[in-house]
Amino acid sequence: MKLRAILVDDEKHSLETTSILIRKFCTDVEIIAELNQPIEAVEVINREEPDLLFLDISMPQMNGFELLNVLTYKDADVIFTTAYDEYALEGFKHGATHYLVKPIEASDLVESVQRVKKKRMEKKQQTASSVGLKPKIPISSLNGIELIEVEQIIRCESDGNYTTIVLPARKVTVSKTLKEIEKQLVDFPYFFRLHNSHLVNLNHVAKYIRGEGGSVILTNNEEIGVSRSKKFELLEVLGIN
Repeated sequence: MKLRAILVDDEKHSLETTSILIRKFCTDVEIIAELNQPIEAVEVINREEPDLLFLDISMPQMNGFELLNVLTYKDADVIFTTAYDEYALEGFKHGATHYLVKPIEASDLVESVQRVKKKRMEKKQQTASSVGLKPKIPISSLNGIELIEVEQIIRCESDGNYTTIVLPARKVTVSKTLKEIEKQLVDFPYFFRLHNSHLVNLNHVAKYIRGEGGSVILTNNEEIGVSRSKKFELLEVLGIN
């Protein structure tokens, strides 16, 4: 999920610093505007309808809270950025997803963006569920674009620059690397890399067989080996002691 973001801060140095951090550590965020005039920002936000706002609080003409109040577009998630942590409570009252105190730490920035992604994905899934839709990913083929239900994917296997997607009744080979497929599935935390060439849907793991790395039996009766480096992480995720 790519997040379209707008940055608003009256201090140009702070604006530039935040922008650099986002571009370096949050590659899933696309900055579409950087603004240091809050009145101008209102117009741009209403027009561009971003997913995410990085918003300073203490600004001349109009502070961050006032800016939010006059927006007609209300669907952006907000991460406040400010040098004054006493604004934190007020920020959350205004619906902030997170609150970053300057100077911003990269780890805090990444955590805040992940919170936004999780929140938006949950909302998206709830909306889809309410109208009976199941999450799908688009896969290009010779005849067009096929939409594959995520829950139907049992595993994905790397074959150089191609990936084979295994479904209950068939296999689909696509001209994408496993890493590219994994990026498409990043919002679904039940996909797990057993080793370099296999990504499995943990909902389709029926059994774990002990061994040096061990292996798993999937719901289609396939057995897939687990790398030693992934063994303990897998057991923890599966709740196996």
